[in-house]
Amino acid sequence: MTSDHRPLSSRVRREDGFTLVELLVVIVILGILAAIVVFSVRGIGDKGRSSAVAADAATLRTAQESYCARHGHYGTVDDLKGDGLISGDPVYNAIAVGEENKCGRGAKSSFTLYDTAPTKTGKDAIPVAANPTDLAVDEKVDRVYVASGGSTSGTVTVIDGRTDEPVGSPIDVSSAVTSPTRIAVAPATGKVYVGGAGGVAVIDTVKGNLVTKVGGFDSGVNGLAVSPENGDVYVGGGSLASPVVAYIPSGGTTATAIPLPAAGLVSAGNGMDFSFDPERHAVYLAKSNLGTGEGLDASIGLFAISSQTHQARLVSRFPTKSGCGTNAGNVLVNTSVRGSAVVDPNRNLVYLLARRCVPDPQNPTGSWKSVATTIVIDPRDGSSTPIDDPGGVASSPVSAVYNAAAGAVYVFSSVGGGNPQCGTSAGRISRVVGTEAAGLAPVCQVSGGGNAARKMAVARNLNRIFVAQLKTDTPGGVSSPGGLGVADGTTLLTQPPVGSRQFGMLAVNNAKAKVYAVDQANGSVAVFRASSD
Repeated sequence: MTSDHRPLSSRVRREDGFTLVELLVVIVILGILAAIVVFSVRGIGDKGRSSAVAADAATLRTAQESYCARHGHYGTVDDLKGDGLISGDPVYNAIAVGEENKCGRGAKSSFTLYDTAPTKTGKDAIPVAANPTDLAVDEKVDRVYVASGGSTSGTVTVIDGRTDEPVGSPIDVSSAVTSPTRIAVAPATGKVYVGGAGGVAVIDTVKGNLVTKVGGFDSGVNGLAVSPENGDVYVGGGSLASPVVAYIPSGGTTATAIPLPAAGLVSAGNGMDFSFDPERHAVYLAKSNLGTGEGLDASIGLFAISSQTHQARLVSRFPTKSGCGTNAGNVLVNTSVRGSAVVDPNRNLVYLLARRCVPDPQNPTGSWKSVATTIVIDPRDGSSTPIDDPGGVASSPVSAVYNAAAGAVYVFSSVGGGNPQCGTSAGRISRVVGTEAAGLAPVCQVSGGGNAARKMAVARNLNRIFVAQLKTDTPGGVSSPGGLGVADGTTLLTQPPVGSRQFGMLAVNNAKAKVYAVDQANGSVAVFRASSD
């Protein structure tokens, strides 16, 4: 038997206690394990909620198809309960059916399911470079790109969608373009295109954010978009009398001009944009007028470009006048066309926004008045159907979006006269299905500045429409609240505004059900979550 010859004090310390270092190590390990458990449990809760929403939706779809097989049309929640197809009210989803609900797909036949979780605020103020003008979302890599700058500068702030934090410093693109007006992302190639004074810059995010200038396009940029069909990039600019439209092949850095059959291109300030119908290989853009004279150049209309041959044609055109006056006839008001022409690919229809002269029933002397109108155009033959804004107050169209979840187009118009929630800064969302007006939702006026085509956004997976509302403070009166105006895509029922600051532009990451809103005055981006996850 061996004996321990160490001092007694040493043996006691070794056998009966821990050193300070040992205790600290144990505490650190326990802290790490606790954090892992907390985040794991939180993730389980999020995934559980998401799974419940999906399971609830699957049950309701099955019940609807069963009801349709029995009755020849879809049913409300009460109808489904009455037939014993569901046992109670849905917990996670709401059901909306068309006014003429018949089985199948059509103008008023389908039903819609949407997650009932309210829109919630997320990160409030992500800093971006000064003077932001446009933003774009890359859902593939979960990033947001915000273009900013002035007459001698141009930058792009990159935001990581997983953390909603900026990634490094803003990318300087001023060697290629200044005063950015537009930004677009090509997810397939990892390239970001920035349009501004003097042309287009390309940021190659795969090659260390290398910035190059696109060759073959040296005009100021009005519109810029990436085709979902093949990744080609379309860019428009130049002057009203000498417009320039071109395409950049997917992954390329050289633009090829596309001759237009007539002059007149919507300005950046009126929200010029390109719209796509990949199934029919078509790219659409609105045509403005020169304001004087006769013929094609002096008309408002719609251009179509073939994505295969890159040839342009005039689909439809409408004569214009500087004002309505007396016995104006069926004409559009000069320079009233907006750039966000919208495609409904299911019905093969294109929607053009402008103001139209119509008889004024309140004036017996034969005067005509100007009203906002949505012109529904069939691109196959150029035929059109005007949908005029309801009479009573003056209004002007601003922008429009297509919502595949509800098979409808939504048009925002500014409205005179005000309403109790917005003071004198009122607006409305009009829902158009096919060639028919299908409802109105009151919201506040949109803010000015930035890309006008981004004043509205749609969360397709949740069937919600968002508007960037104006914020005004009126002493002693009703002020416009700012924030996001939110409306359901089927019922047009509105929620209270989310947030309270003034936002200029919106973009949605549908894969994550998040809305990004640019606060131009403060050079920041706010995040809103629009799902139950």
